[in-house]
Amino acid sequence: MLLIDFLWYFRENKYMRIKEHPIFKVPLAHRGLHNQKLDENSMPAFEAAVKAGFGIELDVHVTADNKIVVIHDNTTTRTTGVEKVVNESTYKELKKLRLLQTQTEIPLLKDVLKMVKGRVPVLVEVKAENTIPPSLVSEVLKVVEKYPYKKMLALQAFNPYVARDLKKGSEGVPVGQLMSDVLHGQSKFVHFMYRSLLLLKVSKPDFFNYEVKYIHKRNIQRKRKRLPLITWTIDNYENQKTAIALADNYIFEHIEIKER
Repeated sequence: MLLIDFLWYFRENKYMRIKEHPIFKVPLAHRGLHNQKLDENSMPAFEAAVKAGFGIELDVHVTADNKIVVIHDNTTTRTTGVEKVVNESTYKELKKLRLLQTQTEIPLLKDVLKMVKGRVPVLVEVKAENTIPPSLVSEVLKVVEKYPYKKMLALQAFNPYVARDLKKGSEGVPVGQLMSDVLHGQSKFVHFMYRSLLLLKVSKPDFFNYEVKYIHKRNIQRKRKRLPLITWTIDNYENQKTAIALADNYIFEHIEIKER
């Protein structure tokens, strides 16, 4: 009986400790506080989020020369108008490109963190689909290790093996599993693993981050009692109400946040 009590206490204590992390204390601006004038994942969008007091969610890839750059897609076409594959390009090549609205560079993660200086929490999505670049996780962890405000930082990934390896190497930095019921281009088995939440047994994350349209499901709300839940992406007030009621924090864009 004492062992059961101890295990229960340990689990509950860890759950409460994670929920006290800054990443759960303020809404997170999706790819920065971007709009029609400020590009997503741009330094001006991140500066705007810091000024407004919101946390930041951003995406990173690794370049051919092992630099960690902040960009969502695996190519630069949509955000710069020039087609380059991020993983196959050097940072010197990417640095020449300009984001379409602000005409600023694709930023390095280390430079974004240097600008933030721990003033708001930052949630870093580490991007990899079926193929994981060999240096991705190790290079992200190098940047994380050098950040003086690690207590304001959290990591996440859709790929459970990326999330698992991040967690192994990121002591003191929470790692989350990104999830949805619909994953384009993935097999029925992969969909089953996500929808059943069995995927969490692979990544063993500190929190999970599920698409908002599905968080009402019974198995997700049951899991939330043992594992903190963030939800994405809130772009209308109806979804914001759902997120406030059924999740522990949320990622938003294109709406004015009135209630925090």
